[in-house]
Amino acid sequence: MKGRAHSTDDFRVTGVADRLGAYEAADVPSPDEHTPDPELVERAATLLSVMPRNQLRATIESMLSPNDRERGRRAIDALIDRAFAIEDETGHLRRTA
Repeated sequence: MKGRAHSTDDFRVTGVADRLGAYEAADVPSPDEHTPDPELVERAATLLSVMPRNQLRATIESMLSPNDRERGRRAIDALIDRAFAIEDETGHLRRTA
């Protein structure tokens, strides 16, 4: 079986940074660790609306953001701050409206 000969030529690009410097870039906001993700807050509100009453907060948090529980925690905190939900002493959430 005949194989193709591979070229070992180097491919080099120079001056890219200078050429791209002429373009304006929009400032990308850095994510704030303490700001809840609006999409997760909306999902949390939806979950509380459709799930049976008195769900454990930890259950909702893990459903919202299974790989980053802190993000789920912030979303639930936002709902509590907005008086959309309350948490009882046993850690269960209940929708207020």
